[in-house]
Amino acid sequence: MELLMPGLGLIFWMTVAFAIVLIILKKYAWKPILNVLNQREAKLTHSLANARRLEGEMAQLAELKTVKIAEAEQLYNEKTAKAYADAEKIIDEAREKARQEAKVIMDRADELIESYKKEAMREIQSQLSALSLDIAEKVLHEEFSDRERNARYVKKLLDQVVEN
Repeated sequence: MELLMPGLGLIFWMTVAFAIVLIILKKYAWKPILNVLNQREAKLTHSLANARRLEGEMAQLAELKTVKIAEAEQLYNEKTAKAYADAEKIIDEAREKARQEAKVIMDRADELIESYKKEAMREIQSQLSALSLDIAEKVLHEEFSDRERNARYVKKLLDQVVEN
């Protein structure tokens, strides 16, 4: 029951002991504890400011990253479009070159065919000339012998030439 109703002496000595402890703490421990608390508060404030600054920087970096990605995509699209255009140009040039080469080959083939045709015509003319000379020679031989027979012979030879 004494704990619930302490005596006046106990309260006095407890107050004196508390005051002594408070004076000792104030003289020796209070300043270092406050200094440590103030340093801790300053460190926390500084860390919080750094965290906010870093958060701002991260936001700026995120924006910069978004811008750079957009620029890279745009550059990629431009390069791809240019590559496709260059490829089309190269293909068109190759087609045109192939057409020109085909035309040259066709022209050479036409010239060759024409030369073969002329050669064949000369050959036919040569053979026709030889044949005509043969006919004329035979007609002349026959003409001296009989005119009616000569006409029949010429007609026969002409029929043979027409058939050939």
